[in-house]
Amino acid sequence: MDEDVDEPESATSQTSAPNFPLRRSSTTSSFGRQRVGAGHRQGSETPSGDGTSSPALSTGPTGAHTPAGPHCLDAANVASSGRPDWTFLPHELQFYLSYLYENITHYHYGAVHDADDFFRPILVGLALRNEALLYAVVCFAAYHHAMRDPNGRINQFLQYYSRSVTLLLECLKKTEKYSVGTLLTILQLATIEEYLGDWINLMGHQKAAFEVLTNLFTPQSAMQTPVGRAAVTWYARYDVFIGIMGNFGTSLSREWFLAAVEHYESRAAAEPQNVGWKIEACSARLRLVSMEMSLLYAKGAKQEVTEEEYTAEHCALSAALDDWKNGWDPALTDAAFLVTNFPGSQAAESDDAANPFGPGALFRAPLFASTLLTCEYHSVALMHASQSAAKLTEDDRSRLMERAHAICQICGTVELWPQSPPGSLIILHSCLAIAALYMRPDARHHLWVRRKFAVLETMGYISPITMRTRMAELFHDESCIRWWLPNDEGFSPLLQNIRAIADERNAMAVATQRESLQQIHHVFSRMNLGTGDGLAEGDDSARAEEKGKHPTA
Repeated sequence: MDEDVDEPESATSQTSAPNFPLRRSSTTSSFGRQRVGAGHRQGSETPSGDGTSSPALSTGPTGAHTPAGPHCLDAANVASSGRPDWTFLPHELQFYLSYLYENITHYHYGAVHDADDFFRPILVGLALRNEALLYAVVCFAAYHHAMRDPNGRINQFLQYYSRSVTLLLECLKKTEKYSVGTLLTILQLATIEEYLGDWINLMGHQKAAFEVLTNLFTPQSAMQTPVGRAAVTWYARYDVFIGIMGNFGTSLSREWFLAAVEHYESRAAAEPQNVGWKIEACSARLRLVSMEMSLLYAKGAKQEVTEEEYTAEHCALSAALDDWKNGWDPALTDAAFLVTNFPGSQAAESDDAANPFGPGALFRAPLFASTLLTCEYHSVALMHASQSAAKLTEDDRSRLMERAHAICQICGTVELWPQSPPGSLIILHSCLAIAALYMRPDARHHLWVRRKFAVLETMGYISPITMRTRMAELFHDESCIRWWLPNDEGFSPLLQNIRAIADERNAMAVATQRESLQQIHHVFSRMNLGTGDGLAEGDDSARAEEKGKHPTA
């Protein structure tokens, strides 16, 4: 590394993209200076932050960036306390790791809690020992930095994405043994693709992650280390979501989800004063219930059960979901942590569809996760109701609208509360999407939810074109396909470029990944459930017909 290059400013204090000087900076010497053995690679250059090149978003090699010998390390033991030392890295990588450490939270990764503090010291520590993972993590940080930079550009993060994919492919070609670093790289790339709205490639990475995860761990061994627990939770989130929405069940068996529940409940029992384990146990049990739902929907789609059997099991799962919510440990709803004072609450926007400062919706740390889990509870209940074989009554519709209202209230509160952790609104994106189907169908409510979708995209969470199309049908406004708000309000050039890339990648998948395309179409087809109170009168027969179709048929 060049010793005469000035140290970059703190990532939190610098608002524009770092303008690092061009230089050759071999990471052979950089990685060689680590205290842990990291091997070597020859003749590779660290991507420059100067913005002189803009590699295409590709899963193939990147020419001059292709390394001669990427690392495929399995770093199982990384200290979980203290900030890792990355001063041996090129300065632009140091900058983005600092930015990630100071601005990115487990909420950005879709985790309602992180009892092991995995997504800070452990993930970064592992990234320092595996170059493919390092560039994937740096890409994620650079992406979020670019979204907050008024002059942000695509190449600020795409160069790191391309580099990570190249290193990952080289690693997979040259080794027959999977590593923890390989698994986490795949999951980090999948997370980036989720943010880009690129669900086709995300589903491909999900399948690869399943193979690596089940090769490295058993349900029991995964629970023995923070890395194993985080990997299962990280993967299971995609597994459950895609399995439920696609009607084809989860890839992981029930044993994996049950092992997580048993582990966290045993930890909570052993450390009753540690509310973190209680939150993890509560979240794990919700994943177990959701997994059972995905299996039921898959059996219904394949016509493996009679209508009577389906209805009975559907009712049993409805009861299990309510039992989960009613069975929370009292510590998770301790009124001492309930937020009742909202400074500046009178400044709420006039188009608010739900009072964001209503009582009982928000808990402060260490119980902020209870707020998010409550929102997830309502969204899972809405989703489960949409899969009922019975026709919805007016009372049913009224209850579903109340749940949608509760979701909107929580989302509005999380957005406006000054102490909401970074990334905490992003984690609620799927809750908001399903609430949109059941909220009051008037212009005021539609504008409210469209503003929330716009806010999420400005935070970096891009809505796939399939989802935008369904929402345009729901709102009776095709302009939503281009952008959520009139006159392109808030639709920055960077967002437009990211949207164009994601839409192009999804379009290219029509010819090359037909099965995945059909599956992802099925995922978002559930967002076209009617224009009235969630489900229009004619939608019950359509839903029954849809239940008999396999997503890949």
